[in-house]
Amino acid sequence: MSIVDILGEKGVFAKKLAHFKTRDVQLELAEKIESTIDSSGTLIAEAGTGTGKTFAYLIPAIIKNKKTIVSTGTKNLQEQLFYRDLPKVLEIMELKPKIRLLKGRANYLCHHRMYQALHSRIAHNPDLAVPLQLIEKWSHKTSVGDKAELEEVAENDLIWRHVTSNADNCLGNECPSYTECLVMKARRRAMNADILVVNHHLLFADMALKQDGFGELLPDAEVVILDEAHQVPEIASKFFSQSFSSYQCQDLLNDCKKEAGEVTGAYAAIADKHQLVEQALRDIYLQFADLKESDTLEKALETKSNQEYLELLQESFVELAEALKPIAAQSKGVESCFIRTEGLVAFIGELLGTLKPDFIYWYESRNKYFIFHKTPIDISDPLTKFRQENQSAWVLTSATLAINQSFAHFKKETGFIESETLLLDSPFDFEKNALIYVPKDVPDANDFHFNQSICEHVLPLIEKTKGGVFFLFTSHKALNNAAKFFHEKLEKPLFVQGQGSRHQILSDFADSGNGVLLGAASFWEGVDVAGDNLSCVIIDKLPFAHPDNPVLQARINRIVESGGNAFFDYQLPKAIIALKQGVGRLIRSETDKGILVICDKRIMTKAYGRQFINSLPKMKKTNRKEKVINSFDHI
Repeated sequence: MSIVDILGEKGVFAKKLAHFKTRDVQLELAEKIESTIDSSGTLIAEAGTGTGKTFAYLIPAIIKNKKTIVSTGTKNLQEQLFYRDLPKVLEIMELKPKIRLLKGRANYLCHHRMYQALHSRIAHNPDLAVPLQLIEKWSHKTSVGDKAELEEVAENDLIWRHVTSNADNCLGNECPSYTECLVMKARRRAMNADILVVNHHLLFADMALKQDGFGELLPDAEVVILDEAHQVPEIASKFFSQSFSSYQCQDLLNDCKKEAGEVTGAYAAIADKHQLVEQALRDIYLQFADLKESDTLEKALETKSNQEYLELLQESFVELAEALKPIAAQSKGVESCFIRTEGLVAFIGELLGTLKPDFIYWYESRNKYFIFHKTPIDISDPLTKFRQENQSAWVLTSATLAINQSFAHFKKETGFIESETLLLDSPFDFEKNALIYVPKDVPDANDFHFNQSICEHVLPLIEKTKGGVFFLFTSHKALNNAAKFFHEKLEKPLFVQGQGSRHQILSDFADSGNGVLLGAASFWEGVDVAGDNLSCVIIDKLPFAHPDNPVLQARINRIVESGGNAFFDYQLPKAIIALKQGVGRLIRSETDKGILVICDKRIMTKAYGRQFINSLPKMKKTNRKEKVINSFDHI
C-alpha cells in the first residue's frame, strides 16, 4: 500500500476518517520520509502549522514495518501521540503492531524506596503521609507503575522523590524488590516494541549513557523520528552535561541514613561524618546567599571564601566516603552511597581544579539551593558521533527549524550537516486570515518606559478583540509589571503565568472565550488554542536571549574567537526560532483568523528585521493602529 493509497483523495483516511482532508504538503512530507527510511538517510523537515506531520511520519514507518522510535518534546505530547494519534492511525489502517510507551525512570514507582519511606519518618510527616498512603494503596493495583496513573497525587508532589529512583540511587539487580521492578518491566516491554514512543529527555539521556558504553534503555531502532526537533540542541546540551547540586547532596545524605540504618551498627559508624556534611551544606547555603542567581564558575570562585567553603564541602564528603568504605560491602544500598559520594568528591575536585576548554562551567544559586553545571560549548560533535555509529534512518521535524528559508544554522548546531532538507509552508491561508501590526508610535525596546507604554498602547486593541488574547513576554519582570497594569485597567478575564498550574490556566483561558493570558518562556510553544478562543497574539519584544546567560556568553565568545559573527551566526537565529514559536500560537486551523502584534519596532527598522519577516508565514502588514482596530470587526 502506497502513501497515496492511505493519505490521498481516494485513500483509506479519506474513506474512514470524518472531516479528513487531503493535503499536498502532507503527502509530500510522508513520501519524502518514506524515501529517507528506504535509504537509511537523514531528513530535516520544517512543516508549517496544519501540515499534519504526525500522520505524515507515522504512516511511512508503519507501512515499512520498521522498528521505530518516535521521540516528542514533552511527556504531554508523548501521551497524546501514544493514547490518541497512534491508535487512530492503526485503527484506520487495521494493523496491530506492538506499540509501547516508555518514560524516564523517575516516572515509575520504586517498590524498594516506597518500602523505605513507609518505614521512615516520612510516614509521619503531615505533608507526605497522606499521599504516601495513597501511593501504597495504588501500588497493589498498578501493573505499569506510571505515576501519571494516580490522579489523586500531583505529578510534582514532593513525595515522588521518595518513592521513585534515579540513576544514582537505583540498586539494580541487587535490589530486594528487583523481581517486581516496574522500570525493568517497562524496559522489557520497550525492547519488544515495533513502535516505541519516548520523549527527547529520555532519548538523549540514553544517548549520553551510550557515549560511556552504558546505554541500554532504548532498543536499537531502524528508524528514529524526532518531532518538535527545534528543542534538540537545548535538550541534548543538557544531557551531554554534568551537574552537581544541593539536591544531590541532600538526597545522598537521606539515602545514607536510610541504607546505613538497615545494617546493624552501620549508621553509628558514619553518623559524625554525616553531620559534618550537613553542617558544610548549611554553611555553603549561607556563603552563596549573596551570589548572583547565575554566572560562570570563575565568577563564583573569584571570591576566596567561596572557594574555601566549596573545598570544605569536598573535604566533608571525602571523610564521609572514608567512613562508608569499610562498611560498603555490608549491603548494596550502602555500597551505592559510597560510590555516589566518591563521584561527588571527584566532580567537586574538577570544579576546583583545571577546567576543560570545550566546556562552560557555571552555576545557579537560589535560596537554599545551588547547582554547578559542566556544559559542552558545542553539542554537534557528540550528536554527529552518535548518528555515525547508529545506521538508522533519522527524521527531524518541526514547524520551526529554518531561518530565512535556510536550515544552515540547525545543521551546524546539531552536526547533521549531510542531511537532506525539506521546507513546507503551512496549508493555512495566513495572508488572507492574519495581519501583522507593528506600532510605530511606541518607544524603542530598550527604553525605560517601553513596558508601560506598550501596555497602554495595546489596551484598546485588547478591549476591542472579540476572542481571547495571548500577550507573550521575553522576561518575567516585564510580565509581572504588565500584570499589575492590566489588573487595574482591564475589564476582561485576566490569566497570569505563575498564578496556578500551566494546564489549569490554559483550560480556564479557553473556557472564558475572551480572556487575556500573560505568559513568558513556556507559553511561547506547545500551546494549542483554536478558534475564537484565541484571535490575537501580542509579543512585547523580539526574543533575543539575555546576554547574562553564562552558556550563551561562552558560545558567543567561542564564535568570536573562531572569527565568526556571534550575532548573525547564533543570537539572531535563536531569536527567529523563538519568534516563530510564539507566532505559531495564532492560527491553529483553516478557519482561524487573527492579528499578530509585535511591539518591537526593530523588526521593521533594523536590517536584520527582514530575516524575521522572511521566516514567518506570509501575512498582511500594517503600522496603522486604526486599521488594526477596524480589522477586529472582521474577526
